[in-house]
Amino acid sequence: PLIVCGVVIVTVVIMMAVVVPQIVGFIRNLDQELPIYTTALMATSDFFVAYWWLVASIPPLLFVLYKVLRQMSDDVAYRFDVWWLSFPLFGPLIRKINIARFSQTFGALFASGIDILQALEAARSTVFNLAIVDALDGIQEAVKAGSPLSEAFNSSGEFPSLVVRMLKVGEESGNLTAVLDQVAEFYTNDVDEAVQGLIAMIEPLLTVVLGGMILWIAIAVFGPIYSSFETLDI
Repeated sequence: PLIVCGVVIVTVVIMMAVVVPQIVGFIRNLDQELPIYTTALMATSDFFVAYWWLVASIPPLLFVLYKVLRQMSDDVAYRFDVWWLSFPLFGPLIRKINIARFSQTFGALFASGIDILQALEAARSTVFNLAIVDALDGIQEAVKAGSPLSEAFNSSGEFPSLVVRMLKVGEESGNLTAVLDQVAEFYTNDVDEAVQGLIAMIEPLLTVVLGGMILWIAIAVFGPIYSSFETLDI
């Protein structure tokens, strides 16, 4: 999705800064009142010609600013991660990725005979969202205090009920390793399906955006031309 969005941004900048000025250049010389959609296109093209470097640099500048703010303050980084989890499209996907990575690592460490607290601590390093990391810290403290693993995960509020139920089944059956492997496999497959669905949703949307822009250019260019034909004396 990021690559597709980048291609669309570059395409829009090139069309507005290079292609459109060549197309609408002769329209400026027409001795007639231009419709608002044509003047809007010309004004937009003039803006891109003058400030194309600004438009093209905004996404990387925002990305750099985001990284700098995260590094400057842990509180800001934590708030960003909480916001990402609440985002309608990417929030569930980020949560599933973190759960899949944590479950896979935690299950492998626990299966190798490592103590559950040490396994939790080590698997915590595979999680990149600070809100979930904070929840895992609470889980680790709860387990250290004697709370069952499933109850600790349930009280954290950051893990779906499916994970809690699976952990409880693993605790009661004494087969926690297999359960963790199943959780990791389930969420890994779920992440793959979610990414494919996101791409399938974004591509038509971006196609509509590009198609709408091309339609706008066609109407803005050919409208005044046809109008000029109507005013010609036969």
